[in-house]
Amino acid sequence: MALPSLLITRPVDSAAAFAASLDPAALTAVRVVIAPLMKIVPTGQPYGLEEHHAVIFTSANAVAHVPAGAGRMAYCVGEKTRQAALASGWKAQKAGDTAQELVATLQADPPNVSLLHLGGVHTRGDIAQRLTSSGLKTAHVAVYEQHLLLMAKTAVEALKAPCVIPVFSPRSAAHLVQISKGDLGNAHVIALSSAVAAPFEREKLAQLVVISAPQAIYMRNAVENMCKSICLP
Repeated sequence: MALPSLLITRPVDSAAAFAASLDPAALTAVRVVIAPLMKIVPTGQPYGLEEHHAVIFTSANAVAHVPAGAGRMAYCVGEKTRQAALASGWKAQKAGDTAQELVATLQADPPNVSLLHLGGVHTRGDIAQRLTSSGLKTAHVAVYEQHLLLMAKTAVEALKAPCVIPVFSPRSAAHLVQISKGDLGNAHVIALSSAVAAPFEREKLAQLVVISAPQAIYMRNAVENMCKSICLP
C-alpha cells in the first residue's frame, strides 16, 4: 500500500526548508511532495531605506529582497523573520506573531522615528495605514510579489489519496481551494491561523486543524503528529 503524502505547497526554497525542519521519524510515515503554488519574484520597486530610521518586516521573503541592514532597526513579525533579519545585519526585534500584534506593540510603545514596512504586494493587516492613523508615520513598499502557479501533476496525484497539507497564508489557502476544484476530500489540512482556515470551511475535507498559535514550532509539531497518525488503522 502506498504511503500517504505530505504535500507542501510553499515556494520551493521555503518548502524545502520546512521539510528539512521536520522530525525524520515522522517523515518515514509519508511521501514528501513539494509542489509550489507560488513563486517569489522581486518587484524592482525603489525602497528608499535612507529616508527612514527603522523598518518593519512581516516576512523573511522581504528580508531576502533588500540590502543588508548594517545595524539598522527592524521590527519583525514572527521568530523566523527576526532570525532572517538578524542574519542579514539588522538589529531585529520580534514585535509579535501576527500583523495585528505588531501594530499593537508599536502603538503601545511607539518608536520616535519614521518607519518603512518592506513587504509583499499582497499583505494583510493594513500595517502602514493603521500605524500612520495612530500618529506613527509609516510607509509601505512592496519589494516582492507572489506569482500564483498551477497545480503540479505530483500534487494532483497526491490529492487522490490521504495527504497532509500545511497551509501558511490566506492567499495560498484560497488558491489551493480554487485550483483543486473541490477535490480535497482526502486532505488533512493544517492551517496557520483561523484566517488561513477560512477558505476551507465550505470544502469537504478529511480534516481541518488550526494550530494554537501562528508559530513555526506549533506548525511543525502539528504536521509531525498528523504524519504519524494518518497511517494508524
